[in-house]
Amino acid sequence: MQPAQSSRLELYNEHRRQAWQDIQTSTDQFDRSLLTLSSGALALSLAFIKDLVPLKDAVGICWLYSSWISFALCILVTLGSFLISVQAQKKHLSYFYKFYVEGMEEYSDKRSRWSRALAWCSIGGGLLFLGGLLCTMMFAYENIRRLGS
Repeated sequence: MQPAQSSRLELYNEHRRQAWQDIQTSTDQFDRSLLTLSSGALALSLAFIKDLVPLKDAVGICWLYSSWISFALCILVTLGSFLISVQAQKKHLSYFYKFYVEGMEEYSDKRSRWSRALAWCSIGGGLLFLGGLLCTMMFAYENIRRLGS
């Protein structure tokens, strides 16, 4: 390998390591935020809904129940993603070994099913959180509109 190409490869590997670390940090922050926000939204809606609109007088109660289900599923998916993340990292380490030690080129950028499952957990958790938020807003809208008329 030529000296210029070698230093370019070193720079590439350095940037790749930094990008990987940034991705991991962002993913961790996203998961923590989802867990905190969905848990908080679920707890608040359970604790204070009776003070805003008594359930016996509420309309669109299906929106409220849907929001609770969405927030609870978001929490479960996010917690599950922590376990999946450990498996993804273990598999990633085995791929590193195969690539660097055994010289198997096909493992340079190989993604495991754990890694793909982790990506789906992030997407699913985010969608469930948004769904819970939208359902809560629909419930509040219907009841505020009813009280206003």
